[in-house]
Amino acid sequence: MGKKSAKPAVLGATIDYALAAPISEQVSIRDVRLISSGCSQTPNARRGKHSLEINCEVRTQADKKKGYILVFPSFKLEGFPLERNQKKPDLLIEAAFVIIYKAESLEGLRHANFDAFAQSNGLYNAWPYWREFVQNTVARMNLPPLTIPVFRLLPAKTKRSKAKKTREMRKKTPA
Repeated sequence: MGKKSAKPAVLGATIDYALAAPISEQVSIRDVRLISSGCSQTPNARRGKHSLEINCEVRTQADKKKGYILVFPSFKLEGFPLERNQKKPDLLIEAAFVIIYKAESLEGLRHANFDAFAQSNGLYNAWPYWREFVQNTVARMNLPPLTIPVFRLLPAKTKRSKAKKTREMRKKTPA
């Protein structure tokens, strides 16, 4: 596969939907695969209230000749105790997926198009698989049920720092 790989994009980054549109208008999902995962909990994971932090990154590969776009979203959920000031989470769940898209034509498109598509459509398409993965993993870890919130696309002109997003999620998401 003639691969072109772009640098990872991060949740909360500004998305130029005009760059993503030429791809999203013509693609179909061929496959979604879990390519790696992991989880851990401390003995304190069931004790007290926790704030949750969700981070994700996405990278892309494109084969313009064959018309394939591979989007690699990776997610990480960390649960930190509210009453203790600790840097290591009591709960950690990670998963990485690959979404394989087929397009009619990728001619004339640039890395910026693929990055914008991955940041918007790629993450949006992977989010339900991530939510289901977390829900099943938490159940298998014998922890109280946890529902990941819906994925929200931000307006193109909105810029939010990762630190601000983290603070907001910690305030709003007690486990």
